[in-house]
Amino acid sequence: MYLMQQLTNEDREPVSRLIRDRQDHDEREGRPTWDDGSVLLRLLSAPDPATQLVGMWEDEQLVASLALHHGDPGGAWTDDERTEPSWGLRLVHTHPEHRRLGRLITLWAGDYAARQDQPPAWLRCSVRDMNVAWYLERTCGWAAVRRRQDPSGVLTCLQRAPEHIDHFDLMVATGTELWAEGMLRQVTSAADE
Repeated sequence: MYLMQQLTNEDREPVSRLIRDRQDHDEREGRPTWDDGSVLLRLLSAPDPATQLVGMWEDEQLVASLALHHGDPGGAWTDDERTEPSWGLRLVHTHPEHRRLGRLITLWAGDYAARQDQPPAWLRCSVRDMNVAWYLERTCGWAAVRRRQDPSGVLTCLQRAPEHIDHFDLMVATGTELWAEGMLRQVTSAADE
């Protein structure tokens, strides 16, 4: 069973190891690597109130990390899309020895969002690796909204609606700190005042 828990600065060592393992693997495979791991580590030290850092654990091992961001998805999203209530999945890192975690993360994020008092209309992400974009579309159920060419390459904007999944917590549990006092819940409430 997997457990999703809020990450804090105390988790710096396992997060650093996860990022290093993923980047080493991608370099060996000749895949592009991005410097977003350093952004994730900075967020551990200096949290952003609109961003919740989440780790996926299996048997005490961190196998994935991500940032859930409430609000403006940035990137190549239109002004109208930026006004829609959404959560962005950013800075996702998965351990290279654990296959298909993207599908589980997608399902968990959709279920977690759908269970909130005020769920977002969309889960959104932007990716530069065309293989990852293809995987998210064909395996994980994300819809490509647009692809945009810029100086860094092709940026693919993807989205998917939150979806409640009965008994999903039997496969991927959510730590109580994400339910009780999760930052996204606090930010969502503050934004409505």
